[in-house]
Amino acid sequence: MRVGFFGTPDLAAYILQELVSKFEVVFLVAPEDKEYGRNRRLRICPTKEFAQCNDIPVLQPVKLNEESFLDELRSFNADIFVVVAYGKIIPRSVFDMPRLGTINFHPSLLPKYRGAAPVQWSIINGDPFTGVTVQRINERLDAGDIILQKRVDVDENITSAELFSRVLPVGADLVSMAIEGLDDKTIEPEVQNEEDATYCGKIDRETAHIDWNLKNYEIHNLVRGLNPKPVAWTTFRDTNMKIWATKIPDDAVEVELGAGEILKYQKKRLLAGTGSGLIEILKLQPENKKDMDSLAFLNGSRLEPGEFFI
Repeated sequence: MRVGFFGTPDLAAYILQELVSKFEVVFLVAPEDKEYGRNRRLRICPTKEFAQCNDIPVLQPVKLNEESFLDELRSFNADIFVVVAYGKIIPRSVFDMPRLGTINFHPSLLPKYRGAAPVQWSIINGDPFTGVTVQRINERLDAGDIILQKRVDVDENITSAELFSRVLPVGADLVSMAIEGLDDKTIEPEVQNEEDATYCGKIDRETAHIDWNLKNYEIHNLVRGLNPKPVAWTTFRDTNMKIWATKIPDDAVEVELGAGEILKYQKKRLLAGTGSGLIEILKLQPENKKDMDSLAFLNGSRLEPGEFFI
C-alpha cells in the first residue's frame, strides 16, 4: 500500500512514524521552512525532520493547486493520502487524486469540535470523554464522512499534554485500520449528522487570560486545558504570570476570598478566590523567571493581605 502524507507538527510526526512501520510512505507534503530568531535561521517542522531521516521525499509547495505540483503528486502513484494537522486547505484536485481518496485524523468525536484545538477545548469545557475520528476529506472543515471513531475518557485533572499522549496511539491505530478497511472494502463511511455539529476556535491570548469571576472548576479546567501551550495567565503586581497547575481543595478550608484575592494558607499553600469557591495554585511562573511551586512563590513574594490576581 502506497501512502502519501500531509502533516506538520509533532502529533503528525508520531502518526507518520507509525504508518512507516506498516505501509510504504512515498512522500511527505509539509509547509515551507520558516525563519526564526535574530539570525533568521530556518526551522524545519517535525514531520520533515522525520522524513529526512527516513529517506522519504519531502514536497513543500507554496500552492497546492499548481499544475506542476499536481503532476509531481501523480508521479508517486499513491493509493491513499493521509492528512494530519497539515495547516492548509486541501483542494479537490488533490484529495480526489488517489484511488482510495484522502483521509484525515481529527482528535475529537466528530461532528463535535470541528476546527482548531479540539483536545484543549474538550478539557476547558470539562467533558468527561472525547475521542478520535478518521474521516474522508471534503471541501468543508472537518465535515467529511466518518470512517472510524473511538472514545477516550478524560479525567478531571488531566492536562492537554497528557490527553494528547492518550489519543495519539489510538489515532495512529485507527488511521492504519481505516487504510486497510477502505482497501479491502470492509468499512463503509457514514455521513456526519450536521445537526450535532459544533465548532471550536483557535485559542488566543485573551482566551488564556484567567477570569477570576468564573467558578473554581472552570478556572481549573482552563489551566489544565492550556498546559503546556499557550498556558493560562493572570497579572500580579502589574506583572504577567503563567499559571501551570491548580487543584480544587479537597479539604475543608474555612476561608472566604473575593474573586482573584490570594492568600498564604497554612504557611505553604497558595489559595485564590473565584466566582464560586476556592482554587489552590500549585505551579506558576512570573514573567521572565522559571516556573516554581507555590511555596517558592510564597517565600519570594512576601504576600500582603488583600492582594489580588487580575
